[in-house]
Amino acid sequence: MGVSPLPVADPNDTQAWCRAFFAQLAACGIAHVAASPGSRSTPMTVAADRTDGLEVSMHLDERSGGFFALGLARATSRPVAMLCTSGTAAANYMPAVVEAFHSGVPLLVLTSDRPPELQNRGAPQTVDQQGLYGNHARWATTSAVAGTQPAGEAASLAHQAVVRATRPIPGPVHVNVPLREPLEPSADDPPPVGLLPLPPGAVSSDPGPLLGLLGTERGLMVAGALDLDTTGVGALAELARRTGWPILADPASGLRRGPHTAATPILATGDHLMRSSWSDRHRPDVVVQFGAMPTSKGYRLWLDRVGADRVVAVDHLDRFPDAALRVTDRVAVEPGQLAALLTTHLPSTDRSGPWTAAWVGANARAAAVVTDLVDRAPFDEPAVTIALDRALPSGANLVVANSMPLRDLDAFLPTSDRPLRILANRGASGIDGQVSTALGVAAGSSAPTVLFTGDLAFLHDVGGLTAAGRLDLDLTVVLVDNDGGGIFRFLPIADESHVDHHRLFHTPHGLDLGHAAALAGGHLHRPTDRTGLDQVLSATVGSRGLHLVHVVVDASTNVGLHRAAAIAVDRALADYEI
Repeated sequence: MGVSPLPVADPNDTQAWCRAFFAQLAACGIAHVAASPGSRSTPMTVAADRTDGLEVSMHLDERSGGFFALGLARATSRPVAMLCTSGTAAANYMPAVVEAFHSGVPLLVLTSDRPPELQNRGAPQTVDQQGLYGNHARWATTSAVAGTQPAGEAASLAHQAVVRATRPIPGPVHVNVPLREPLEPSADDPPPVGLLPLPPGAVSSDPGPLLGLLGTERGLMVAGALDLDTTGVGALAELARRTGWPILADPASGLRRGPHTAATPILATGDHLMRSSWSDRHRPDVVVQFGAMPTSKGYRLWLDRVGADRVVAVDHLDRFPDAALRVTDRVAVEPGQLAALLTTHLPSTDRSGPWTAAWVGANARAAAVVTDLVDRAPFDEPAVTIALDRALPSGANLVVANSMPLRDLDAFLPTSDRPLRILANRGASGIDGQVSTALGVAAGSSAPTVLFTGDLAFLHDVGGLTAAGRLDLDLTVVLVDNDGGGIFRFLPIADESHVDHHRLFHTPHGLDLGHAAALAGGHLHRPTDRTGLDQVLSATVGSRGLHLVHVVVDASTNVGLHRAAAIAVDRALADYEI
């Protein structure tokens, strides 16, 4: 009995399908495809490269490519597509997909696949890619084999993918595309197909339970990580002014820096304030949480300890963080839109009163204590935070890695009317992909971009550095190196004598990470004191090329400074009343 031959593709039909797919993406506003090289993805990669309006960047590995796309999408506020071959290449997108899902970043994850007749037969680079990202994709589908349907079907699929990635809740979508050999496209351009316009997004107008709470005097606004535009920042600042409710602003909220801070009750020492007995004596009636849960553990402990009569979570990404199990109400509206709507129900006058003055005064006293402490402390991570505050020009991008750098920023970065865009991957709060995220931000912005990272996060994405030279991107990486996971020194187990904490949790790597600069064709700088760091930052931020600023620090010193700051603030506010 003869064996049926494997089906083969018509290269012209395959390319027509792929070209229609990418033409529709471009028509929907997508401008960039972050691709990684591979064989099975050949028709898709060539089609993307031949599509007017699309820029294609190549990435040596998919994990870094995924985080580059994530950073670019956040910097430009536009969806970005990422494209790979089949097999484990697609699995390497998972960390970026998870972060995009929890951060609400629209990504189109395009994975090439073997056709059905090669599935479950031991074909190389063939795994089950259908639904690969599980619940972390807003939508997932596997298309028909490319080229077996009319090109118009590809355009319709691309249109649906962009709609699903951007509304009602933005996030990643997964389109899995089987392709048959031969994979090499012809040189001829296929005929164009009709393209579909992107429908307008819906704007919610339901203020939920907040409308009835606006007259409350003792209110507190808490802003976690948010991707606000200038209008959204202005709306939240205006809401704070009209209600008299202070804003405890996470560094990644977009609210701690900018001109609005001059007339808005912004609290930049929230982590220290919320650990103090003063905050326990000033319990609000209403707490309104915007976006993700703030970085501050002090806030979470305070909310669990003291709480409020009403805790309203405002989040359009369907997260409604409630780590302390205190949330009483949930409002599914984008925070900037909701703030703008609520202000229409309030008089334009500033309602700041004794409640507002008490929090603003406590914040000022805490800030003075913290500044004095850092000025007198050894050269360590808090000093690096202050140096970045001084050195970064107005409007710069500061990408902050999770773990200690973000907590250092939360604890020691003051408010300022000088704009500074701070970005952090706080959806899943992982430490992977930080370098590539920063390079994606640099690619999507004309402003200087700086990455502030620890050594373990840096090691998780050291290969991402190689994209800087290949894509001609400028980036200053400020690497604080404590030879391990410094954040684990904050764990109670760090003081247990019967546990080898240093080996099991601090995980020293013993590497000279400065060598990474030469590997990626960058410039290495090793400042050893405040003056040297100031000089290096002044010379490198915004300059051409890749600059690695390697600062060796001591984890135990940083732990001591954080704890000393909390104690000093508590003492300074012990008898503070208005």
